[in-house]
Amino acid sequence: MSAMDEARIAALIARYRPPRGWLPFLLLLGALAALAFSVLEVNWVANDAIVIPAFFLGFLLAAGLAFGTARPWLAAVILIATGLALGVLLAAEMTPPPRVVAEGLPALADFWRIRAALFVDRAAGWLAAVRGGGRSTETVVFALFLALAGWAVGALLAWSAYRLRRPYLGLTLAGLALIANTFYGRAGLYWAVFFFGLAITAGTYLSYLYREIDWSAAGTDYSTEVRADVLIYAAGISLGIMSLATAIPAINFRAIAAAFQSRNAVIAAEQTLARAFAGVAQPRQDEGVGGGGGMPRAFLLGGGPELAATVVMTATTSADPPADLSPFHWRSVSFDIYTGRGWQRSPEREADIDAGQPIPPSDETPAGAIIHVNQTVNWLYDHRATRYTLGRPLLFSHDVVAMWRGTADLVGVRGRNNAPRRYAAETTLIAATADGLRATRPQDAPPEIRARYTQLPRDLPARVHQLAHTIADPQPTAYDQARAIEAFLRQYPYSLDLSPPPADVDIVDYFLFDLQTGFCDYYASAMVVMARAVGLPARLGVGFLQRPTNSAGEQIIRQIDAHSWAEIYFPGYGWVEFEPTASAAAAPSAPAPSATAGPAATYEPFGGAAVAIPDRAPQRQTPWLLLLGLAAAALVGWRLWGRRLAERLGGPGPGLDETQLAFARLQRRAADLGHRPRPSQTPAEFAATLLADPLFDRPDGATLRPSIERLTALFIGRQYGRAEGATGAAEARDLWGHLGGSLRRLALRHRFQPGQEAKRDTENTETEHSEHGGKRSS
Repeated sequence: MSAMDEARIAALIARYRPPRGWLPFLLLLGALAALAFSVLEVNWVANDAIVIPAFFLGFLLAAGLAFGTARPWLAAVILIATGLALGVLLAAEMTPPPRVVAEGLPALADFWRIRAALFVDRAAGWLAAVRGGGRSTETVVFALFLALAGWAVGALLAWSAYRLRRPYLGLTLAGLALIANTFYGRAGLYWAVFFFGLAITAGTYLSYLYREIDWSAAGTDYSTEVRADVLIYAAGISLGIMSLATAIPAINFRAIAAAFQSRNAVIAAEQTLARAFAGVAQPRQDEGVGGGGGMPRAFLLGGGPELAATVVMTATTSADPPADLSPFHWRSVSFDIYTGRGWQRSPEREADIDAGQPIPPSDETPAGAIIHVNQTVNWLYDHRATRYTLGRPLLFSHDVVAMWRGTADLVGVRGRNNAPRRYAAETTLIAATADGLRATRPQDAPPEIRARYTQLPRDLPARVHQLAHTIADPQPTAYDQARAIEAFLRQYPYSLDLSPPPADVDIVDYFLFDLQTGFCDYYASAMVVMARAVGLPARLGVGFLQRPTNSAGEQIIRQIDAHSWAEIYFPGYGWVEFEPTASAAAAPSAPAPSATAGPAATYEPFGGAAVAIPDRAPQRQTPWLLLLGLAAAALVGWRLWGRRLAERLGGPGPGLDETQLAFARLQRRAADLGHRPRPSQTPAEFAATLLADPLFDRPDGATLRPSIERLTALFIGRQYGRAEGATGAAEARDLWGHLGGSLRRLALRHRFQPGQEAKRDTENTETEHSEHGGKRSS
């Protein structure tokens, strides 16, 4: 770095230097960082990383306002307005991806509109659960609280330290926040140790700096050397307190906490908070996934005969008016978050529904006729409370808990109050025709539906997007796009004899382009992801396939019938099921009610032009023979030229002048000829031994003798006589320029003469031994 660059950096640092210096500024930031990392360690919610920008942006903005001349009331207005805006921006995840930014202002406006609608829907759903005394795993309100609290703590710390000149006021507030986070979130105590060490040092040093300002204003004489002493003492006290905090036995805070938490008012408050923030720092075990965010029906892979033999439930159904129900599935829940490795469910709210009480319908007015389905289910497999139904549940014969996303998006239902295994339920289906679905547009879907059910991982491979558009873009309507994707996927062969996918792949990309065979989870996931890629709101439904009834009119559902499928949203009709799995009967164009129960629906192939399955990506095999050949070539190349290359790249050795360096290179080249220099040799003896080699009796070697002798003489004069002048150094450099290439060619010929190197090594070893022996005898 040049002196000019260093001067520019120094000027930049000086220009933006805080009024009280960089040291207290960085100490305060360090204390704030300890608090932020303590919050992140607890992992209150999935997107708790929003506290980082909230903490530090609040601190920086408040510090800038404190350094300026803004009036306190104006600064307060700016901080509150900016904090609220930033909190909503972070909690609602309204930062657009680069793809949306590149599409221009209309795409940005649409993105912000649907993200804002989703945020309002999630917050309204949480509020409805709290007001109704229900339970909610929705975390968006808690995330907003974290962002606002982080902003407030950072802003008050900077304002109190730089404007009020009372740094311990803001540090105390931050310390209380840290204590609460450590107590309730069980964060590590080491963050508290770091925080209080930095806080004491920063507070003491800043307080002294303000004393200096007061002394200067009053004309009081003081020594500037005291500042360093104060800093050293404050740091020493802080280190001492940090050491004691980690060494002495901890106070039994649990007994104090137990006494505090045993009070009735505290118990009631904690119960209310537990219902309102049931999703905070509480990992949930979802039906069919086991909490790992994987594939819902992964247990089918490699399953034995017991899957086909194990009966999980029996059921009877009837429809009013009579309709063909065969295209539909026994549905439990839906999944909305695709991670690239599997599926998760976003936070939900829960509402208790008593027996016989209707579950509130969605806000949308249905565009088709409503079919009522009565069913009786006898669950036999285990004690799970999940309720399986055909269609959207309306009411149950026992007490249940309805799970919602937002205000009106029903996820599923589970039993409560020791739910019975046998239950009756009434559900609804909306009859639709293909023409009716073709008349809908995805843009007319509620914005919160579009925001929630069109999200995809940002690292989804581009070829998945490209394939989805290749299939869907030629189709004129959203319904035809969905049918085209469904028909395309049904070309892939079905198999349960599969190994788990590699850990570093996107599962849909792996299924479409590499594996090209799969089971229901792969098909359904691929359809949902490709539908979202072309703008269709889609989600993953899980449950069981229907089976033909026996003579008693009863379906027998086995474990092998566990299934997943795709559901796509059509405005006015709601969620429509699609069946992309090749082994299952696909859903027809629409559930058409009829006056009498007709035959089972059959899949009608999609009439559009079929898109062929892409060529399988070639399996990359490690070219071991090529790698071994390259390694051998690298070894030979290093043996022949490596040392010389390293010598050239390394430049002159430390402390060697031109003559010394030239003679050292001569010795290295002599070693290549089989004449390694020995410590017992003088320079003249080394040169004599080298020139005694028969190689230098040949014409090409004899011409090198004078140069070697002259270089040796120059080195002896430089090493044992007076220091050489510029003329000697230049001569040595020229001599080596003449010798270097010629000696290299001699060395190459020497290497390819069998036995020569071993012979010379033997002669050198015998000579060395004889010399040492002579010295010992003398």
